[in-house]
Amino acid sequence: MNSNLHYLLTASLSIMFLIQLFYFFYFFIRLSFHKNKTELKRNDGISVIIAARNEYENLKKYLPSILNQNYEDFEVIVVNDRSWDKTATILQEFQKSYGNLKVVNIPDLGKDNFSKKFAITLGIKAAKNENLVFTDADCYALSNEWLLNISVSSNNTNMISLGAGPYKKDVGILNALIRFDAAFIATQYLSMAKAKIPYMGVGRNLSYKKTIYNEIQGFKSHYHIPSGDDDLFVNQVANSNNTQVVFCTESLTYSIAEKTFKNWVNQKIRHLKTSSLYNFKTIFFLALYPISLFGFYISFISNLLLINDLIFVLMLFTLRTLIQIIIFFKPLKIMGSKELIIFTPLLEIILLLIYPFLHIKKIQKL
Repeated sequence: MNSNLHYLLTASLSIMFLIQLFYFFYFFIRLSFHKNKTELKRNDGISVIIAARNEYENLKKYLPSILNQNYEDFEVIVVNDRSWDKTATILQEFQKSYGNLKVVNIPDLGKDNFSKKFAITLGIKAAKNENLVFTDADCYALSNEWLLNISVSSNNTNMISLGAGPYKKDVGILNALIRFDAAFIATQYLSMAKAKIPYMGVGRNLSYKKTIYNEIQGFKSHYHIPSGDDDLFVNQVANSNNTQVVFCTESLTYSIAEKTFKNWVNQKIRHLKTSSLYNFKTIFFLALYPISLFGFYISFISNLLLINDLIFVLMLFTLRTLIQIIIFFKPLKIMGSKELIIFTPLLEIILLLIYPFLHIKKIQKL
């Protein structure tokens, strides 16, 4: 083999390996050793806001887990966003049993084109409390201590609280892939927030104070974009001093994963449409990881095919895999996906191949 090519391939693999180690030991490991430091207060008034459109079945199944939280002073505001199913009916039934349920109805005029942000905005306006918590109609709280954990306390300086929203375990490869993807994304944005680089949250499990919402006039700067009520908002207002991470079994909300690959792809495309609007620093760190991962695998395969420094090459590959499994074990365990840890390298490669396709589809739909 040409000596220059020999050194180039070895150097390429080594550089990609070091970049990967940087992410593992500077970012991801922070979540493995995370301990909640939030000040838990049961007497802070909290307003939970849920936007719902044609969510009769989900509200019937999952809303009680929100309404039955072990907390002294909270209201749950469900914004019925122009539903034409039995959403209004089930909410009326719940109001008979739960005095803390408030319903805001948006009538369907047949010619409006409101986004979810409009429903969230109305929910915030209806909220009587400073501390706001957000989740979705298809989410359920795993614990009745969820609200106690996720909400920002009035007695500290944090304005934003980021939580994780994994997907419920089901059968099949697609479910495993979706759960791993969501768990990795949560590990990424929560660990970066712990490293003082907060850039997003998920509307399935998010809390912030009404004050910070009013300071920037809500979603005004990106209201024209249908999505982004969670990640674009956090990307705009979060900084190293005002954001906290909440990550434990009691702080989670779970959702039901899509059942078909097509529906999951469409869901991912909607989410990816906002990522290009993040600030440059965030985009750089989010792009560098998959680029270095792709470079690592290409370099690894090239070295194998050309029988170049096989012991060294296999050692780096094995070491990276072991480090990844060890660091990801606790986050995956907390998010109910510990059985996926052994399949981490395979699931990671599948996602690495799928994401370019998703970005192409995203561009086509712009």
